[in-house]
Amino acid sequence: MEQLGPTTSASGGSPARNGGNPVTANEVHSQLDRIRRSPSFQRSERLQRFLTFVCEYTLKGEGDRLHEYLIGSEVFARGPNYAPHEDGIVRRQAHALRRKLQEYYEKDGAEDPVRIELPVGRYVPLFRRNSPAGQVQPVPPHAPEPESALAPVPLQAAPGGSRTVRVSWIIAGVLGIALFGAGWFFGTRTRPAAPVGTAVAEEVREIWGPWLEGKDGATLCFSNPLTAVIKHYPELLAADSQPPRQLLSPDQVRFFRSVVSLPPGGLLYFAPAISQAKMGEAFAAVYLTSLFAPAGVPMRATQSRFVSWEDLTRQNMILLGNNEANPWLDRILNKYPYQLTRTKSDKQRAIVISQPDPGEAGEFQIRYGDERLTATEEYALISMLPGVDGRHLLLLINGLNTQATQIAAEYLTTPERLKELSAELRKHDPSHAGPWNFQAVLRTEVHDKVPTKAALVSLKVIKE
Repeated sequence: MEQLGPTTSASGGSPARNGGNPVTANEVHSQLDRIRRSPSFQRSERLQRFLTFVCEYTLKGEGDRLHEYLIGSEVFARGPNYAPHEDGIVRRQAHALRRKLQEYYEKDGAEDPVRIELPVGRYVPLFRRNSPAGQVQPVPPHAPEPESALAPVPLQAAPGGSRTVRVSWIIAGVLGIALFGAGWFFGTRTRPAAPVGTAVAEEVREIWGPWLEGKDGATLCFSNPLTAVIKHYPELLAADSQPPRQLLSPDQVRFFRSVVSLPPGGLLYFAPAISQAKMGEAFAAVYLTSLFAPAGVPMRATQSRFVSWEDLTRQNMILLGNNEANPWLDRILNKYPYQLTRTKSDKQRAIVISQPDPGEAGEFQIRYGDERLTATEEYALISMLPGVDGRHLLLLINGLNTQATQIAAEYLTTPERLKELSAELRKHDPSHAGPWNFQAVLRTEVHDKVPTKAALVSLKVIKE
């Protein structure tokens, strides 16, 4: 299947210049009409306008103008003052458009002669000949948006002489993508896919059986905490520079220079970001893909800011992170015994038990230690629950800090630890039959930001 570029004419007749059997502008317009008339798109004027706009620009040979600002201003009527960093409508609608296009080509458009695709990370569509069934790999419906994941620029000097301070979320964002792919690749390469009954240990199957036996796969949802990147510039930026940045106060400058190695002179700025990936979640993705890959379970990835309630009803979901960075957690957990609380002025976030057993702690908070002498004690909440629609599966792995999310995922994917968990579950409910639904609190010590072996400190079987 060959990739086609833009045509040379908007009127329809000039083929795309890549040889072979090119797709003409007339064919693209005909295909665009089919898509807009389809049941998938008839009720979505926004997505129709979006798709038409980017196709017409590409057919005119102006695909290089298709950027977030132009689309937001023209398609979604945000006007000349549209600020993409403050309003993510274009990214959200691009995500929805990719998903709708995949649904269309899986059903109504399966036999269409031409495919229109919007590649992840770009707004310039591709026009392709539709291959026979089974030969086309469509865009995953919940892939994370590289517009955000890759936008924060590398650690080297940025244009204009800036230097980005070495902050963990940039490293985690890059490694998260690489590690997620590596977990899947090596999981599938090192061990052949096999039925769960033969490829997976009994203790793994007891906890994970419904996930590994199903054909729907699973979607990993990474959290999106709001953060600020610190950048160093040799000179004062213009007041209207884009994207907007906030100059640090003298006290803030003194503080950051005391804890971060920075070049002398220059000015420090805050740059807001909502697309970071935490290191613990990146490692959690590796553990989970390494578990699922040998059983041939397909996996996808998304970010919490792109998830809708409809998504939670249509697929098996694994949500990572804490509730301050993943807003879906509170809404899901509000009817269960173990819940997450948010940071308040006088109290840090915690795991709470609504009705603790006699002698059981009702709350679990991080206990910070001196990194040189004593370890920090952290906690994670694991909730393996029925899906919100009663038909799909739902798993929440929520560390109060990212290190605890990492150790909880490791705990859930290690056969020896799963054997311990199974034994504890049977103690709580000896007559249980079928898949387990439960909530568990894990404790771990953290040395130099690295979690050690997890310990199960509280457990409840969920019956619904």
